[in-house]
Amino acid sequence: MALPLLENKRALITGGGSGLSLALAKVLRARNVSILICDLSLHKEATTWLEETQNDSGPLVSFLRVDVTDWKQLEAAFQNFDDRFGGVPEIVVAGAGVYEASCPGFWDNKDQGSHYKLFDINLVHPIKLTRIAIRRMQRAHSRGVILHISSIVAQKPNVVLPLYAASKAGLSQFIRCMAPLEDMCAIRVVAVAPGIVDTPLFRDHPEAMKHIDMNKDFALPPSEVVKAMVALLTEEKYVGGTILEIGDIGQWRQVQILGDIGPQGRSTLPRSKAKSAVDLVKKALKADAGGRVPTSSL
Repeated sequence: MALPLLENKRALITGGGSGLSLALAKVLRARNVSILICDLSLHKEATTWLEETQNDSGPLVSFLRVDVTDWKQLEAAFQNFDDRFGGVPEIVVAGAGVYEASCPGFWDNKDQGSHYKLFDINLVHPIKLTRIAIRRMQRAHSRGVILHISSIVAQKPNVVLPLYAASKAGLSQFIRCMAPLEDMCAIRVVAVAPGIVDTPLFRDHPEAMKHIDMNKDFALPPSEVVKAMVALLTEEKYVGGTILEIGDIGQWRQVQILGDIGPQGRSTLPRSKAKSAVDLVKKALKADAGGRVPTSSL
């Protein structure tokens, strides 16, 4: 179910140390929501804001260091929330995420062990967080909203970022699978799916900037995406299973399961560095071929 009145609600937000999740946390607190931020660390902006919140009379904001790839730490985050705030959060946001160029990806062969870290963060963590949140809410006979961050790449295959695209496509499908929960137990599971957003996810990572030119490509301001995230939390029309695409300023649309027209808006357009990004793939293929130029002939 929706939460038309956010005042006096409580939220648990992973990835709240920076970017979109931090921007959402600021807006929620302004609406009188108490917040537990779960992240590996705090961006400088988040540190400053958190210090400021300790000196005013607004709702409590706390930080807990959490590695979202560790299921025990995710479980412990909810217990920590109970200890600090009492009970369970009405709002759970799976906001922690990484971009393929800022994390070991498909083409660079840097992942260790028998798994991709990107999948652990972008796909496994939000799925497990959802399961824990559902169990906790049910045990407390509570209602709430579980909000995820998908992407337009869930619909746009991308040879440069195959792991990222696959993680977001999988996440969107998982959210649709959770649609019946709103009627079954009053827990709404939804997602925002923006195009490129101007956040530290890109600006703080030189590898990511090889794919995007912030001076030429249109990037959504975080405030526009946060506005949509608040709408998903509060408006009845965004039922469970909704994937809300944000393609441009004021240009939102619900992504359809069948017959969808595809991503729309300036933030979804091809990047000015698209050719350079594809060249990185060609370079990897050349290395795979022992230095020879790849060929399309069989």
